[in-house]
Amino acid sequence: MSEVTSNPDAPVCKPTKWFLWRALAMLTMFSVFAILFFKDGMWGYREKNLHFYVHEAFVQAGKDFQKMDDSAEADWKKYVSGKKVLFPDDASEVLPRDADIDMPWPEEIADGFSLMKEKGGQNGAARLWEDYSGAREWSSETEEKPFKKGKITEQFVALGVTGLLVAVTLFFLIRTMNRQISANDDALHTQDGRRIPYTDMVRVDKRKWDTKGLALIYYKDGDAEKKAKIDGMVYGQFKEEDGAPAEKLFAYVMERFKGEVIEYSDLDEEDEEADDSVAESGDADENKDNNS
Repeated sequence: MSEVTSNPDAPVCKPTKWFLWRALAMLTMFSVFAILFFKDGMWGYREKNLHFYVHEAFVQAGKDFQKMDDSAEADWKKYVSGKKVLFPDDASEVLPRDADIDMPWPEEIADGFSLMKEKGGQNGAARLWEDYSGAREWSSETEEKPFKKGKITEQFVALGVTGLLVAVTLFFLIRTMNRQISANDDALHTQDGRRIPYTDMVRVDKRKWDTKGLALIYYKDGDAEKKAKIDGMVYGQFKEEDGAPAEKLFAYVMERFKGEVIEYSDLDEEDEEADDSVAESGDADENKDNNS
């Protein structure tokens, strides 16, 4: 934590609302994704699989009824009583935990003889399915194909990734909210607790200050040269109604700094344009070679 300065005019930049809301938005987004992945892996995909396979039983019943169209109702009920919903071999891993793996065809199929006789096997079975699914508050629409075990496992893998992102975002949020950047007449105090005397600073790179609110401070630490970052978007902000704390702090530092200042110049623009020209020339040569 930066030291508290005795000079009442010495600027202090605390974490901004911009950073706070951005971090909270990311935390909310990752949390919502984590909940959805958990829900789909634990219940959602399994329930949809159960709906799919039970629906297939109704579809098959409609086809079978057409083949037995001349049979009596008693014969149809006897036939249905011996049928079971066809589940996959790994049913215990892709269906809800409490699902009946030996589930017989629903009684609605056996009792639907008159309806299927009136409307035809498949049309009648479709109507029976609508009534059956509606009574259980299921959607009458089912997936085109069931979710395999690997697809369900993917949801828990994604849950682990998003859970990690939640933890990382929360870590940086808590850490940043407990930090600040400050300066006094002798030194700059960075957000990670470093004290950098102005006499140790060798140069300041301010090329991104006006566009992104970023500046790099290069300084001597013994025989090594290190750098520190002033991020005005995260600490202080530039709102005039708040006194533009980040701009005030940076100006305060620059007034006391006596070293080299790296500024964005026309030469930098020419270098970027030259790089773009080289890249475009390379693309043109490549296209020419491909065409030939």
